[in-house]
Amino acid sequence: MSKTLQKVAVEQLQVGNYIRLPISWREHPFMFNSFKIRSRDQIQLLKKLRLTHVVVDLKRSDAGVLNAPAIPNLADSVPDLDKMKEQMLQQKQQGISELKEFRREYKKHEREYADSLAQLRAINNRLPMKPMEGLMLSSKLIKQMAASLSAGSQVTLHLMNDDIRPDDPSYHALNVTVLAMMLAKRVGMSEEEIAVVGQGGLLHDCGKLLLSKSLLSKKQPSKADLREMQRHPILGQELLRNQSHLPRSITAMISQHHEFLDGSGYPKGLKGNDIEPLAQLIAVVNTYDDLCHPRDKTRTRPPGTVLGMLYKIFKDKLNNHYVQQFIKMMGVYPPGSVVQLSSGQFGLVTSVDSEKLLYPRVLVYDPAIPRQEAAAIAIDTQGLTIERSIVASALTPEAFQYLSPKERISYFYDSRNG
Repeated sequence: MSKTLQKVAVEQLQVGNYIRLPISWREHPFMFNSFKIRSRDQIQLLKKLRLTHVVVDLKRSDAGVLNAPAIPNLADSVPDLDKMKEQMLQQKQQGISELKEFRREYKKHEREYADSLAQLRAINNRLPMKPMEGLMLSSKLIKQMAASLSAGSQVTLHLMNDDIRPDDPSYHALNVTVLAMMLAKRVGMSEEEIAVVGQGGLLHDCGKLLLSKSLLSKKQPSKADLREMQRHPILGQELLRNQSHLPRSITAMISQHHEFLDGSGYPKGLKGNDIEPLAQLIAVVNTYDDLCHPRDKTRTRPPGTVLGMLYKIFKDKLNNHYVQQFIKMMGVYPPGSVVQLSSGQFGLVTSVDSEKLLYPRVLVYDPAIPRQEAAAIAIDTQGLTIERSIVASALTPEAFQYLSPKERISYFYDSRNG
């Protein structure tokens, strides 16, 4: 046992000790096998379970262990431990039931995400040769998504589990589409306007379909390669130039999504109001996803850090109103963030509820619970808060494997009333 891990008698525990129980998760009423003691009642309950020793992680504890067994204070009220245990077991069972329901719901959203991704790939396959047909398919998909978003008063953003195909542009396009539509809803746009934003997000990178895959997949592109890739907004505009029915705002999102308010963007170096309003909205979301998934993987940053960059570094480049609303929409800890909880445990944020941004659902690392049985919990139901966001590389190898932080973060939503 390492110096920071110590086998300690239950009588020597005190509030603030971070402990690991030496019994199965199913043999006690606590939600986790590892946790920080928050009250003397919890220590009394550990004694009630007839545990003689636990393992204390001194590094993650707020207090040291007692040198001798604690002397009972007769003035302290004695809790009804049987009642306390029963209540905790009921809460634990309710939590397990809620997790099962969440898993069922999540499977449904996974199917919806996979279906949208498949439709998007079909659209991308048709656009270069049959743009009219591709546009009809994109309009159908976006109308479905816009109707779903508009119908719900509460929107939850989920981190999706998917099998990433290298160099497939569909993941980025769908991310931009989902986040842009959610942002459009947040700033008060109508269902029709949300659909326009969605189609612009879906098509914003269509010019890349005319570039060679070998060029797009280069890990270290030359300056000439970068100049060629920066032509994609113009190529997208040319691809759809004969589609006169396409609203100007959509073609603007295609041609202007890399333009910045200070004139430092491309392809034309437009400034300020010369950039269409909806193109300014798409630019915020597109920049966020690009920064989360840089070509150079060594420059990958946590989602929360990227939100801070949008606010600070891109202050003069992006529409501040859209940036502020986007940050509020994503929350302090967006899905995909690796975090440390008030209990000392590490976790992966899997979803953010628009009504409870400070209390996302988190997959918590607990080595005593098999990963296949683990599920994300709503941390507020366990009296937990997030202390800080950390980089995935700071995790132990065991925690990293358990949480499996995503190299590419993919988002989808569910929308419902109530």
